[in-house]
Amino acid sequence: MATVCAVVLTRNRQELLVECLRALLAQTRPPACVLVVDNASTDGTAERLEREGLLARPEVRYERREENTGGAGGYAAGVRIGAGLGHDWLWLMDDDAEPHPDALERLLASPPAADPRTAVLATTVRTPTGELELLHRGHLGRFMRTLDPAAYEPGAGYAPLGFASFVGYLVRGDVARALDPPRAEFFIGCDDVEYSVRARRHGEIRLVPESVIVHKLGMGGGSVTRRSRFWNRALGFGYTSASWEGYWKNLYAIRNFMWVKHRYGRVSPLAFAGLTATYVVKALMYDRRPLRRIPWIVRYALNGRRGDFSGPTPAQWTARHA
Repeated sequence: MATVCAVVLTRNRQELLVECLRALLAQTRPPACVLVVDNASTDGTAERLEREGLLARPEVRYERREENTGGAGGYAAGVRIGAGLGHDWLWLMDDDAEPHPDALERLLASPPAADPRTAVLATTVRTPTGELELLHRGHLGRFMRTLDPAAYEPGAGYAPLGFASFVGYLVRGDVARALDPPRAEFFIGCDDVEYSVRARRHGEIRLVPESVIVHKLGMGGGSVTRRSRFWNRALGFGYTSASWEGYWKNLYAIRNFMWVKHRYGRVSPLAFAGLTATYVVKALMYDRRPLRRIPWIVRYALNGRRGDFSGPTPAQWTARHA
């Protein structure tokens, strides 16, 4: 029987982490190992897990990082450690994810799981109220294009994907061992997209719509404004207005996406200008005080094209712009 190591990334969200771990341990097909990668939490995460009796469980392995290396750095460590444990599959997720009780069983019982041409299986991602979170699955073209909602319907088959987020991402163990881990220098944003591009060299990424994982905190954050409601209704999107205090996350995502496009797509200068302009237009449409964001968008887009991952750290950005 195939064995699975679940890799859970956490930082300062002990309540969500406990709920995630309990859901993993209660799976109808439980993982053989649950690897918790703590990205330098300061909220007493380890003590909470010990009080809950979770660290006494033989399946649970707790690895604390002494420095917060962001989601990308945390997943790089988790995939590296998890792949070295020798399991058949690695199941990646954040601490704000809670798989349905039969989520892993449905993944492993799906026809693509038995197909050696499959590199990755991906769950359906839903909100706590049951709505689809479409941004987690899709195809990589000029931009990231989400999957048609019809692909999530029961009996729709197992749609091929160009990318999947690390929320319910089941990667074959030998593929994880053949690949370099996610790129830690990304810190946050598009590390899962870049890893998916490389994983697809070893096989297909397939959606298993019957397997569901609940994502409790929405992707990207931000707030709903009158402008965002108007444009989302008009265009059928689901974007929000990004806060200025946390805008470094958006800038990192722009930089990293531009790196991916340039590294794997060989984007011409004209196409690069068009991509950058699209980000500028999005800021004008959705964000408060967009004009002060435009120079930063251009700067980080250029950094991505150059492969320059320097710039203000999250702490430096917050101190300067909060």
